[in-house]
Amino acid sequence: MKKVEAFVDSVYQNAVGNKREIKELKAEMRSHLLEAIHELKKEGKPEQEAIQLAIERFGGEQEMRYEISQLYHKQKLFAKGLLFTAIAVLLVAIFSFQFLYQRDYLSSHDFPHRMNEKIIGVLNDHESITEEVKKEVESIMQSNKRVDKMEIYYTKGSDGKPLEGTELFNYLENAKPIYSYSEDVDTPRWLWAGYYRGGNGMGNWFIYTSAFGYYVISILILVLGTTLYWALFTIWAIVYAFHTTKKASVLWVLIFLLFNIIGFAAFLLTNKRISKRIQI
Repeated sequence: MKKVEAFVDSVYQNAVGNKREIKELKAEMRSHLLEAIHELKKEGKPEQEAIQLAIERFGGEQEMRYEISQLYHKQKLFAKGLLFTAIAVLLVAIFSFQFLYQRDYLSSHDFPHRMNEKIIGVLNDHESITEEVKKEVESIMQSNKRVDKMEIYYTKGSDGKPLEGTELFNYLENAKPIYSYSEDVDTPRWLWAGYYRGGNGMGNWFIYTSAFGYYVISILILVLGTTLYWALFTIWAIVYAFHTTKKASVLWVLIFLLFNIIGFAAFLLTNKRISKRIQI
């Protein structure tokens, strides 16, 4: 049966993967061949002819070698694709969040206050909202398309002094603005643009201004990206564990699912033999 051994070895000579798995597959192929040879010999075929027929029925050496090689190649590509896709998704989600949240949300969050300071600068020397003041305020509002609404409150108390602290905010809670201005803002609704409202006061004036930002979509991108990464990495870890140990216990599946990369690191540490020959 040396020919059978030579055939099985030649079929798997280019197979790249877990050695234990390859050894088991070779044993399985050898078993099937020997069984086929045994059946052919029972039909009256001489041993050498039975061996040759059994090998031919398996598809021949060249064809089997090609199929085995392609199978391992596809498995390896699939595993690598899962891992690289998971990492790419996570990086895209983080950078998108960083770009939208840090650059847009934080600037938008501070933006109403900066706008209010400009308007207060216009109002500071006035005791009322004149037409001239309205034009200046509207000019400031129109200078930035992110702002959609502005309210001006006159906060001078009955004693002639500006309201302060709790008294001021109690007043603002129920008071109506002496002047308000709104502008239709072309917000990209499909990005779930949200609005920030910020208030500033100085002297006899208090201003509320609202502006939009992309904080909702930025958080949504981060959550979805992290979730997709988590799922893909968990699948990759399960595939890796199965191919390296020929088994993926429910316990390790749960650990990968709950702890992700930390769980995978624990898997490597508890399987020292695997850690010495890390492969995808």
